[in-house]
Amino acid sequence: MSASINGKYGRVFDGRSFQDVVYDPLERPLAPVPPITTAGPSLSTIFVSIPQFRDGKRCARTLRRLFRSASHPDRIAVGLVEQTDTEHPKADPTCLEEYCKLEGYEMGVHKPGVAHKGERQADWDRVIEGCPRAREQVRSVRFHHHHAKGPVYARSFIRKVLGNEEFCMQIDAATDFAQGWDDLAIKQWVETGNEYAVLSNVPMSDKEREKNGDSGAEVPRQCAIKIGSEGVPLFENVADGKAIGLTRPLLSTTQSSSFAFAKCHYETNVPHDPFAVQLLETEKFPRFARLWTRGYDVYTPSLNIVYRDNVALHPLHHTTGHGESGERKWPKNDGERRDAHVRMKVLLDIHHGITPAEIASL
Repeated sequence: MSASINGKYGRVFDGRSFQDVVYDPLERPLAPVPPITTAGPSLSTIFVSIPQFRDGKRCARTLRRLFRSASHPDRIAVGLVEQTDTEHPKADPTCLEEYCKLEGYEMGVHKPGVAHKGERQADWDRVIEGCPRAREQVRSVRFHHHHAKGPVYARSFIRKVLGNEEFCMQIDAATDFAQGWDDLAIKQWVETGNEYAVLSNVPMSDKEREKNGDSGAEVPRQCAIKIGSEGVPLFENVADGKAIGLTRPLLSTTQSSSFAFAKCHYETNVPHDPFAVQLLETEKFPRFARLWTRGYDVYTPSLNIVYRDNVALHPLHHTTGHGESGERKWPKNDGERRDAHVRMKVLLDIHHGITPAEIASL
């Protein structure tokens, strides 16, 4: 679509019609807390969280592009949550292993068994020592994929490796980046004029990026809120709208787990719920509600900062679904999933279909 617009501040398509963006100072008598950067936009540190479920190869590409696309890669710290088959590491490698392999550092072949554990460790130390940024800028948590309980559960481990970074960015394991994404994200955040701003939207796909270019004139935007099968409001992981020609970030009523950028106090003030297990889209609205009730505002950025990498498929994309087959092949537990839905409904004060016993068990 053409970048030319009628609205002075841009236009928004909500899935049904276009509307001009209008800013009226009289409608905002109470200004938000002004943004503060402790080291200045060019020096502020950024922590990037990346959970991956048996997706080491795509995650490695993401990690490599993350550093190479940044204007100031030295200020980036990464937190990986690796959910892989620890018993067969060659068939299911970690993101860090594959990243180092892309950078030219690979472990040799070693005999199995405890007797050779020392030589394997020495070889891994050699790889990490030589692999660019691996030792100083990448932290990780790893556990067997049989212990996985869904993406929200995985993201809850991020706090174990979060340091003293000023900004935090949340992305998926298969992500691409605009050139200079770190400067772009901080600049966009500052433009909100809000210390408690969260930049978030469903990333544009690489295919759409090829079609539209990197002009940033068109940005995906979620608008619809649906009621899921369990009676909980949810955002689907698909942008049903778009913003065109925005002059600055625009307040939103949705947020995406595929991209979020904010001050790191949002990770500590509104942590990911470790009890929201076995859930996909269902936890997004409750998290948005928790953000809002703690003073955070979510904004659609005025340009694309990250993109969804759908060029190479996930190794488990040959099937779909949850449980016995497909990408979401963490161990299925219907009881845990039911308890998590009850938890989300109680959080939102939705008591329809919940028994007193279920509430008492939370």
